[in-house]
Amino acid sequence: MPLILILIRKLNSAQNRLRRWVAITQQDLVSWVVSLLTEKYWLIDYLPVKRPQRAQVLLVRLDLIGDFIIWLDSARAYRQLYPTQKIVLYANAIWAGLAEQFDYWDEVIPVDVPKLRTNDWFRLRQLVGLRLKGFSVAIQPTYSRECAADLTVRATGAVTRIGHLGNLSNISQEKKQFSDRWYTKLVDLNNQPIVELNLNAAFIRALGRTSFKSSLPRIKHSCVLPLDFRITKPYFIVFPGASWAPKTWSTTNFAEVAKMISEQRGLLLVLCGTAAECKICNEVEQLAQVPAINLAGRTSLNELIEVIRGAKLLIANDSAAIHIATATQTQSVCIFGGGHFGRFLPYAPEEDTEGLKPTVMFQKMDCYGCNWQCRFLTNDVQTVPCVSAIDPASLASVCLKLTAAW
Repeated sequence: MPLILILIRKLNSAQNRLRRWVAITQQDLVSWVVSLLTEKYWLIDYLPVKRPQRAQVLLVRLDLIGDFIIWLDSARAYRQLYPTQKIVLYANAIWAGLAEQFDYWDEVIPVDVPKLRTNDWFRLRQLVGLRLKGFSVAIQPTYSRECAADLTVRATGAVTRIGHLGNLSNISQEKKQFSDRWYTKLVDLNNQPIVELNLNAAFIRALGRTSFKSSLPRIKHSCVLPLDFRITKPYFIVFPGASWAPKTWSTTNFAEVAKMISEQRGLLLVLCGTAAECKICNEVEQLAQVPAINLAGRTSLNELIEVIRGAKLLIANDSAAIHIATATQTQSVCIFGGGHFGRFLPYAPEEDTEGLKPTVMFQKMDCYGCNWQCRFLTNDVQTVPCVSAIDPASLASVCLKLTAAW
């Protein structure tokens, strides 16, 4: 090989190594600068902030769709707690559009939560932007706190910063002990049963609405469905996805149940899910071999809500779809595992209000309450056994009883 080619290759290799080193160095430098400005020395505390004429309250809620829907019941109380202040919701972008339809707050600020957690510059811009708004009160009403939300509350510089003492589901003990100091008040509910709906209500009572009691969440009509999504025949929905793959019941089981309901009740099968869940929705459709409409990946959140509202029944894993069904008063059956059993489901509202609650199908095991740290998962076992053990015939029987009137 000519010497000149060898030299060119070595030069190119050296340039590539230099670029990688510069990129890594820049990333480390950015992380170091951001840490100086925020969690290490909090230099952003020295930014001048002009308080607005009208006091502002920031509610920080970064969790998923189902958590937001459960929280809606207690979210309505913040207007009574802060009647003269401007209420701003710092919201996960995946459901911020839905939040804008409620009059519980004056403004919704959507945020890309994964980016907030992982991108240093983005996080810094977000934190500085919130600080400059001059909030007098910052509240993080999520029981299982996480670092990104704690950072957000701390960065506001609000005189009053309130959160749950909470637990360690989403944060290490070391980080929690550190971030506990960023709050001026931590609500301790450790002596109460960990039921999300009621934890939210207890938090409201701790803030001053002592007579507040939990009830089922409600979502009013959120949009007019496009013609393509207006289903004229009576239908039921299968929502086979979940936010964590090991919690998903098998597509074979879903298809077996769907086939029985379709054939015995004459209901049209409608499959719903996110774009990422198109594959499993397609599998259920192919296995069921019954008339079906597949809407996976085609609906917005508001459109999905209205499709669920119009269904005679929804069958789903432990997912947001179950909570949407409750909030729209649609019969639902949930295939439920034991990772958080009793925390989000079954529903147990403090007020005995009328309303349809999900039917929860589960297979009790000694390891219930594992926080989804399942010891049985291996390369060969892809679904947690407390979910895979639920019998499709038993679930189909429950579904047929619920749809008997149709």
